[in-house]
Amino acid sequence: MALEGKMERFCEEYIVDYNPMRAAVRAGYATSSARAYSYSLLKKEKVIQRICELQEEYIRKGLLDNKNRVIRELWEMYERAVQAKPVTVWDKEIKEYVETGEYQFDDKIAMKCLEFIAKIGGMLSEKENEKTQKKDSFEIIVKVDSDED
Repeated sequence: MALEGKMERFCEEYIVDYNPMRAAVRAGYATSSARAYSYSLLKKEKVIQRICELQEEYIRKGLLDNKNRVIRELWEMYERAVQAKPVTVWDKEIKEYVETGEYQFDDKIAMKCLEFIAKIGGMLSEKENEKTQKKDSFEIIVKVDSDED
């Protein structure tokens, strides 16, 4: 049961990366309203049915490679996790958040992503995986000294 116009295009784009907002924009919806459209479309029964039909069709034809898609998504998460994020504190005098000169990374998510990528790629056996898991996590904070003073 093919849908018409942008709804059909949304379904086709959605199964590319399973990102509702990007699918809505690629389907032709305005960027400013893509979030609202995408989530309202995913609530419609006929859209869900069409997505399922397309998935089955793509799997039958060998066009949908879930393993590569998962690895790509994990790598994107890893890259976001290792980006330096400035530590901010509330300054009571100026009544706004100011950077402290320290930066933090989300090492827990980064390590989990790398672990999953290694498992999917067959680089990490279950036995090795048990050895690498740690129970406690920690946060890495880097202080950047400035020459301006």
